[in-house]
Amino acid sequence: MLVNNTHSKRKKMFMNTPKLILLLSGILFLMNCSNDHGSKNNIEAIYTSTSPVIDGDLNDPVWQKASPVVLRENRSGNNVSDTQLTTQVMTCYDDNTLYIAYRCNDPDIWTSFTQRDEHLWEEEAVEVFIDVDDVVDTYVEIEVSPANILFDSYIVDTLNIDVEATARFQLQGIKTAVKVNGTLNKRDDKDKSWTVEIALPFDDLKNENIDEVTSKTAMKLNFYRLDKSQGMERGAYAWSPTGARFHKPSTFGRLIFK
Repeated sequence: MLVNNTHSKRKKMFMNTPKLILLLSGILFLMNCSNDHGSKNNIEAIYTSTSPVIDGDLNDPVWQKASPVVLRENRSGNNVSDTQLTTQVMTCYDDNTLYIAYRCNDPDIWTSFTQRDEHLWEEEAVEVFIDVDDVVDTYVEIEVSPANILFDSYIVDTLNIDVEATARFQLQGIKTAVKVNGTLNKRDDKDKSWTVEIALPFDDLKNENIDEVTSKTAMKLNFYRLDKSQGMERGAYAWSPTGARFHKPSTFGRLIFK
């Protein structure tokens, strides 16, 4: 009886093995999917009843209260070891507008671009990608150069980006400003830093998938910076590193309206 009982149990386990494999596969699939839904990074946007002046100067009271996040090496995910190149980003908001501020240490501040929607990513720029509709392939891309030149686009296919087509998108109410602590485009001296302020009306973020954007809207985003200081390796930095190209929505962190 004992032998027969053991044999019966083994037979039952064997018959259930495919079900167990299927169950385990399903669990692993769900775990992988959850990893693709964004990073665990959160940044808090603090509310302000007195909006910051968009002049590139980060002395506004709200910026003194905001907690910055620090960008890391995009490929490795490591901290930026050279303090000459560290980057901080802060956010705040009022009833109608999201504000973003960058503080970029930089020993060689320069850019050759002078017109809106030129290819700023080829030289030095800060970037922010913002997703308000939770559709993976659709998000706004904003870039600002040290000369306060703007590139703005609306991505609709993250794997096959038609740069010229997306660049025809224009944010109507955006305001940007840059302040340089050094001498822009003087390559033979040593600079210190440049700061950026961006004011982005919530209304500018509406698209075909969402007809109203407010501070109650769930937003995902990522912050980046590109640097080409003379005598140094080209730098690519991110709040939530992608490991490769910046256009990887699965790495976006979450914006929390405090």
